[in-house]
Amino acid sequence: IAPMWKVLGGLRYDSLEGHYDQFANPTNATENGTQTTYRMKVGEWSKRAGVLFQPNELQSFHFSYGTSFNTSGDTYSLSAANADTPPEQSVNMELGAKIDSADKRFTTRLALFHAIKKNERNTDPLLPVNVLTGERYVRGFEIDVSGRLTPQWEIFGSFAWMPDAKVTKAAPCPATGQCAQATAGERVGDRPALIPQYSGTFWNTYQINSQWRVGGGLTFRGKQKPTRSEFDVQSFVVGDLMAEYMHSDALSYKLNVSNVTNKLYADQLYPGHYIPGAGRLTQLTASYKF
Repeated sequence: IAPMWKVLGGLRYDSLEGHYDQFANPTNATENGTQTTYRMKVGEWSKRAGVLFQPNELQSFHFSYGTSFNTSGDTYSLSAANADTPPEQSVNMELGAKIDSADKRFTTRLALFHAIKKNERNTDPLLPVNVLTGERYVRGFEIDVSGRLTPQWEIFGSFAWMPDAKVTKAAPCPATGQCAQATAGERVGDRPALIPQYSGTFWNTYQINSQWRVGGGLTFRGKQKPTRSEFDVQSFVVGDLMAEYMHSDALSYKLNVSNVTNKLYADQLYPGHYIPGAGRLTQLTASYKF
């Protein structure tokens, strides 16, 4: 095919309205406590723009730019501290490519990205309200590879590397005294919480014969720090297995075993606790097409 350029762009407007009623402890069992009502109404534009260049049928390259926002009520509650706080803003840029092998057995997707969160919410030390004083960024690289090593052996791998992440603006210092650099939390120059340096997954399947297919893979994530904490949560690797039997064109059975070693690891991280990842899970399913 002849070299081809495409230019894309768009605007999106979102209007959001939140209503939240809070009740104090009741004085008796027959009526609610004092009601406090909070309302939030937000309207924001998001912008999208991109350029795509396809020099031939095996390669394509793109650059994209986009903005987004999230409201202060994203923890499902409103209060005097956040009801009147404007949304946080984010900017995302990506330079990427999709490259197929000459025999089209493999497809590779690559991307360099730079994401910035602007005017991030922080708590004002003088007033019990949220203020938009924070800023952070992350730069990284990601790659996906999929294809067939042989007609029977199929593979898929995904890897993300984020070596450069930094808090560039942080919460205001206290009204008196110096900022406490030893206090738990994120400060200017820190690596932001919840951003591992690397993460990824690998999966492969093998078609033994017309009836049997087996597979296995790994999911891994590097160490990361919970919000407002000084310690790191260690990296982990989890393995999964699969076996599939085709009884007929219509009927098939599949056995999946997730987290084969029943590894205990921290999945979702919070300042004072964590939610562990799912333990070993075995599932046997049957599918029938008609």
